[in-house]
Amino acid sequence: MKPLHICLVSKEYPPEGRGGIAKYVQLLAHGLVDEGHDVTVIAGPAGNGYSPSPSSHTSAPGPRLYRVENRRLALPPLLRRKARGIWNQLERSWAVDREIARLERTQRPFDVVEMPNWGAEGLCYSLHPRAPLVVRLSTPLAQVSFLKEGRSDRPGLRLACFLEAVPARRASCIIANSEFISQYCVKLYRIPGARPAVIPHGIPLPDSPPPESKAREITVTVLYVGRLEKRKGIDRLLHAIPQVIRETPFCRFVIAGDDIGEAPQGKSYRDYFESFASSAARESTTFLGHVDERELSQLYADCDIFAAPSQSESFGLIYLEAMAHAKPVVAFQAGGVPEVVAHDETGILVELDNINALAHALVRLIQDKELRQKMGCCGFQRVREFFPVNRMVAETVACYRRVISGENRANAHGLG
Repeated sequence: MKPLHICLVSKEYPPEGRGGIAKYVQLLAHGLVDEGHDVTVIAGPAGNGYSPSPSSHTSAPGPRLYRVENRRLALPPLLRRKARGIWNQLERSWAVDREIARLERTQRPFDVVEMPNWGAEGLCYSLHPRAPLVVRLSTPLAQVSFLKEGRSDRPGLRLACFLEAVPARRASCIIANSEFISQYCVKLYRIPGARPAVIPHGIPLPDSPPPESKAREITVTVLYVGRLEKRKGIDRLLHAIPQVIRETPFCRFVIAGDDIGEAPQGKSYRDYFESFASSAARESTTFLGHVDERELSQLYADCDIFAAPSQSESFGLIYLEAMAHAKPVVAFQAGGVPEVVAHDETGILVELDNINALAHALVRLIQDKELRQKMGCCGFQRVREFFPVNRMVAETVACYRRVISGENRANAHGLG
């Protein structure tokens, strides 16, 4: 079949972007290129003060990457301060739309354009799409706000959530990475009867499980990876650690991820943990902060158990990463996590927010090496069978071709 000319949009993109959206877009972009498709990625500007021109891009093998600054609207300072988040959304969406138009003029029209729902980046393009628009769902802003603040009804937030919903309502096709987020967003965005295509994320992995680390025989290491914020469950894990250390003092915890200062009283989570944890728990817990991909891979390889008790996940790419390293997973039974982690097969899922159950699950695995190895092996096989990156790419391309032919429009909006 004819190769497709594809545009992928993601404000965050590695190495600057470290979230789930950034990772899956990178995996998808490279997977599509490996299959012979022509891929362009439009991302936000690089960090560390580097501000490229709108047309700057990489020429290395792989997808073409364009990093684009927001187009700044001329607004009175008072007005900008009162609705800074909304203006940022509009400016970002406008910049993305103009960059797509520029590339269409200077290169050739795209066959399909894909954007995430997060941040309403597809808003302006969705109002006058030149190629079919595909929106891929991740955790929506309303849910993030509710998990963070316990509410999602502030006027400014409601407007931001409305802007996020518009591209999904106008898209030629919606892709969800789990049944959970598909149903959640269809209801949230008020698209009755819509039937998003459910395409789970995928990751590359070797043909056989990685060899078990020979670094330790006595110590058991539990790894957490992710931003240190409430919705990722870091507070629940930290409160479970003292109980785990009391029962299994030979255990240690490694916490990897950016601390964004959301702990109580505005503290860092490290300071918050030290305010209540026992001396033994503090000595057994290491906070690493941000780690790069090479360090992260080594952390997965060296740990014995992976624990990330998120309050909700649309999917949870971190669980796939741990399972790809043949590590058992401990998490809350929330959101799309049960679609990734098979309870009592590839890990242990516990009741949401139940800290005692979380601690007991960790102790159970810490004390049972054979169970850890069995679950780790099952996790690796589950990733290989259900979540390979080539399957994600193939199903995405099939979805694109249905959209381009006009077949998917009715299914996306429940009109068929």
